[in-house]
Amino acid sequence: MSSDSSHPTASDTSAASTWATGNTGAALLEITGVTKRFGGLPAVDNLTCAVRQGETLGIIGPNGAGKSTLIGLIGGSLVPTSGVIRFDGQDISHLAPHNRARIGIARTFQVAQPFVGLNVRENVIVGALFGRRNLSRAEAGRVADEVLEQVGMEQKAGYIGGQLTVADRKRLEVARALATSPRLLLLDEVMSGLTGNEVMQAVELIRRINRSGVTVIVVEHILRAIKGVSDRVLVIHHGAKIAEDLPDAVLSDPRVIEAYLGQRYAQQQKQASADQAQTDEWKGGLA
Repeated sequence: MSSDSSHPTASDTSAASTWATGNTGAALLEITGVTKRFGGLPAVDNLTCAVRQGETLGIIGPNGAGKSTLIGLIGGSLVPTSGVIRFDGQDISHLAPHNRARIGIARTFQVAQPFVGLNVRENVIVGALFGRRNLSRAEAGRVADEVLEQVGMEQKAGYIGGQLTVADRKRLEVARALATSPRLLLLDEVMSGLTGNEVMQAVELIRRINRSGVTVIVVEHILRAIKGVSDRVLVIHHGAKIAEDLPDAVLSDPRVIEAYLGQRYAQQQKQASADQAQTDEWKGGLA
């Protein structure tokens, strides 16, 4: 698998072209040749990618592809077996999670877990005190109020965890991360378990966060949501990068279709496209 991810593919070349001709922001996050092994098996395999300042990068892949492992490596809960992770030019490969928060990296978790015994506002205050600004308790309270308004939870500031819906808990995860004043926000499946309407509300929230100047990485299985928020999409399969490009290009890539739906389906789609092209050519000859 390592050899596949170490050589440029057509999608890599296209992404490089997009980088050069599209958003010219500097790389805020650079991941170079990163591998993470568990018991000798690679969960992330020789992966290289970069995230520009101000963009939203979507990360997709089948279950077990290594997406959450990659988030753990960026957030600091995991340390790479090999390779380098740089944030704003600084090697953070072995930096502790709380120190990453201090320099502007915040993350959410798949399973939302509010602090027991604290209400919504107090949970967000903890995030503000933990972040990269040296705040007093009163200042942290003001930040919490601003963030709760930003995520639409100001009316539920006094609620405790048991009173929150799944969607509320997901928003609280985002609010607590935002209160740290991140430059890079890592969102790990914040839309899982939500209704269709709640997913669209989450998409709009992520867009607003990004427009406020926060660089965002979104891991998600809901492809319409990924397409709705991402400037570029990175696809991981068996820990290795198999595609990286604009959302439409990635979601129509045969390798991505095969990874999600299987080789037989990808071959059927390819044959259907070839048959349609032949039919169109035949009809053109009759015209």
